[in-house]
Amino acid sequence: MREEILSNLELQLDKDAYDVIKGRNIHLGVFSEPCLRYMLEGKKTIESRISKKKIAPYQKITKDDIVVVKKSGGGVVAYFTIKEIKFINLNEISINEIKNKYNKELCVSEEFWEQKKDSSYATLIFIDRLVKLEPFKVNKRGMQTWIVLDNKE
Repeated sequence: MREEILSNLELQLDKDAYDVIKGRNIHLGVFSEPCLRYMLEGKKTIESRISKKKIAPYQKITKDDIVVVKKSGGGVVAYFTIKEIKFINLNEISINEIKNKYNKELCVSEEFWEQKKDSSYATLIFIDRLVKLEPFKVNKRGMQTWIVLDNKE
């Protein structure tokens, strides 16, 4: 999947931007509405992944990585670089503290917080530079909403 994404990015980006991306770890994140729209509009500046278990991207992403943005049920529409990452053990810091501090930047609903109230781990990804792309399909199977595509070079 990494090569499939890179070949599509190579067609859309200038050589310098492409060379930077191909040398980094890439993550494919699946995003649904309305969060995807808020992200593309620049309103959502932090992406969160909150879960009961230690699943990707928890402890699997670094500041220099690239996140490729795939619309749920659709194609890849953008990518972003990362300004900062916070890994949070929700047994030490409450989910309400995260909500109180970052709710505006996360652009999520009360229903989201209700669904995540029994979670144990949170990854907060601060979006640095989002680049919109001409949408393209990627051969993704399964229900994962986050896939780590390590740099194999």
